[in-house]
Amino acid sequence: MRKSALLAAVLTPFLLIAAIESQWPAYAAYELGGVDATSGVDSGATPQDVLSAVGEAQGDPLTLLAVGDIANCAEAPGLASAFPVSANLLGLASAFDPATAPAVPTVELMAQWPNAPVLALGDLVYSSGKPVEFSDCFDPLWKDNRARTLPTPGNHEYNTPDAFGYYQYWGERAGPGDLGYYATHHGNWLILSLNSETDASPGSPQALWLKKTLAASPEACVLAFYHRPAYSLMERGGRDNAVALFRQLEQAGASVVLNGHNHFYERTLPLDAEGSPDAENGTVSFTVGTGGETSREMPTLDTTAKAIFGHLGVLRLELGQDGYRWWFEDAESGATMDAGQAPCVLRRTRA
Repeated sequence: MRKSALLAAVLTPFLLIAAIESQWPAYAAYELGGVDATSGVDSGATPQDVLSAVGEAQGDPLTLLAVGDIANCAEAPGLASAFPVSANLLGLASAFDPATAPAVPTVELMAQWPNAPVLALGDLVYSSGKPVEFSDCFDPLWKDNRARTLPTPGNHEYNTPDAFGYYQYWGERAGPGDLGYYATHHGNWLILSLNSETDASPGSPQALWLKKTLAASPEACVLAFYHRPAYSLMERGGRDNAVALFRQLEQAGASVVLNGHNHFYERTLPLDAEGSPDAENGTVSFTVGTGGETSREMPTLDTTAKAIFGHLGVLRLELGQDGYRWWFEDAESGATMDAGQAPCVLRRTRA
């Protein structure tokens, strides 16, 4: 009996640390309403508030910035790095060093367009989406851009239970009901943040919501953004929801889809619902997982219009009344590495 008591005494602290690091106590508190989901600066602002604050006159072009895969901060060795959540609760120095994060040049580049709303394309923090990663890594990097950011969640955010760290950080900005999808409107554009990390198959709540939203929206041009690309040079698995979303959007006549996840810049040709080129009616997909990560060069496909490897950067979009322009801006040099323009695709369904 004494051995059992001794063993329990030895194991209890380790079990407690494991529970804290796995986020279950914090998640339970969040679900029970014990954590203020709008405790951060401007997190009470809705996505539509962000676009409404831009203030362009009706018919004027809207400038947007888009980038994903952002905050991967270096970690100092030691207790805080091994147990970042526990260390944070104990008031120890943070393991994260935002000043040396690869995303610093990206953030500096975005300051050239201080009034442009930012579409944050998922994997905003590494590696688990924990609240401490948002507070100690992402926020110090991103705080000057937070008020103008429209987020979407990535797979790393869902390494915490139900991505609660993401929803806690963004509050109302993440959309209603912790679902990770919402609609905004500006001029002749419907802008949709969707969730590639939850069910998007036909008949799912997300698919039904998207169908209803498309049918109820009179705008002629549609832009959607979510984390995983449906069709890209690199297929990393887990893209069923992304494919389902792209099919539904393309069949409705969406003009542009923006994604992160792959750590390079890619612009596709206009693609049909199955990912084949369709110059007349297809949807153009941009992958911009270049906020703080880059990957090796790889061969292009016959669906690839442009691919850029080894460069951090930001996609700048200008949404006009019946078309759009784009520029991919290199974060280190400030050079424009890809640019062009295209008309909106004709909306084919509204029911």
